[in-house]
Amino acid sequence: MQGSGTFVTGAKLRQHLDRLEGSAESLAGHRLPVDNQVLSVREAIATPFVAAKLRLPENAPILFIERLRSVGGVPLSLDTTSLRIGAIPVDAKLDQQDVFALIEQDLGVRLGWAEITVESVSADTKTAELLQIRPGAPLLLLHRLTYSRDGTPFNLETVRYRGDRCSLVTTAAREDPPPPQ
Repeated sequence: MQGSGTFVTGAKLRQHLDRLEGSAESLAGHRLPVDNQVLSVREAIATPFVAAKLRLPENAPILFIERLRSVGGVPLSLDTTSLRIGAIPVDAKLDQQDVFALIEQDLGVRLGWAEITVESVSADTKTAELLQIRPGAPLLLLHRLTYSRDGTPFNLETVRYRGDRCSLVTTAAREDPPPPQ
């Protein structure tokens, strides 16, 4: 069909990356309901990649979480999280609270910083079905490795955002700009 492709429906949600916060915190300013559908919470074995990122031995146990996030009733992102065992309770109410809030409020661990990488990818069949888009549709893929204040990496997250629903925003400052010429 001529003219088919990616269609933008309404304004894109802006998620800021210049502050370390969970998705619900970041999207709160849009005044739309945020729904977290927990697809999976299970103990798993860390892959070599995950183990290296979290500084764990290969084949160490981790907590694996997969969630579908919707805003205003429309799917926005598919999130997968790998956590050190003990970072949050296995029976945590992840449909009602962000992982960051659980870690800080319930466990008293202070967040420090995160390394964030963003790239564009195409939706695979499973992701497309969950996000209610066509396979091959554009996604923004965000990888975030979060550290506690003591420098321990504890949370490796991959978020697949619908490219037609979200823009990722940050501010870059120059500490000492050169003097005017």
